[in-house]
Amino acid sequence: MTEPVRGAQGCTGDHGHARLQPPSVHADRLALLGRCMAMVVHDAVQPVASVVTRGQSALRWLRHDPPDVEAAIASLERLVADAQRAGTLLADLRALASPVERPLQPVPLHAVLRDTLHWLDDDLRREGIHVAANVGHDDVVVIAEPAALQQLFGNLIVNAMEAMAETPIQDRRLTVDQWVDGDDAVVAISDRGCGIAADDLPRLFDAFHTTKDEGLGVGLAICHRIVTDHGGSIRAQSCREGGACFEIRLPRQDQKTVSRAAAR
Repeated sequence: MTEPVRGAQGCTGDHGHARLQPPSVHADRLALLGRCMAMVVHDAVQPVASVVTRGQSALRWLRHDPPDVEAAIASLERLVADAQRAGTLLADLRALASPVERPLQPVPLHAVLRDTLHWLDDDLRREGIHVAANVGHDDVVVIAEPAALQQLFGNLIVNAMEAMAETPIQDRRLTVDQWVDGDDAVVAISDRGCGIAADDLPRLFDAFHTTKDEGLGVGLAICHRIVTDHGGSIRAQSCREGGACFEIRLPRQDQKTVSRAAAR
């Protein structure tokens, strides 16, 4: 098991105001931006393609005789979700090039996890992956940037899907668990894929280190950056039954504190 890497600072201070990042940090983000373009374009194309597919499905349902309005509405609702996802990805691309840090806010962790799984449900079904999600703790709140958390969990779930490409379809399983451990909110994302070689574990979150033939080696580095920027930690391990597990820890916000702040 790799050791968790903690952010240098926790989520304290005034999160309601944008802050200018130091020039060195902005330069790092611009350098990363240049190397991430192919991945971002790939990630943005997928939901845009889904918009077209869902729009075509809605038209087919409406052209039925008689029209299946409920099925058409379901397709349109998913279309809207995919369009929002594409917009979020493009906004993230613009923000990556900006020296201004976006403000953080109280975020219910279960809502981000459920939204991310919903966005990817077509891909998961197409790959024959059974999903077991235990994310029902609606009182777990973290101080975060919602779009960044969506990118974090989305990257890890897509990685899990890709890791199971060679797994027999009856054994493809994705598990997403959420729980509380002291002051931490914990999320574990596990798969039944190819696992992680022992030699790769120490460098897994290094920028431009990849275990994929056509990988850029930036996805897990971005995940690590997001977690540490939020004062948390991420670690990975191979599972005894096969596959890999990524455990994310984020500082948990006391629900009473959040309620009092919202009431002001």
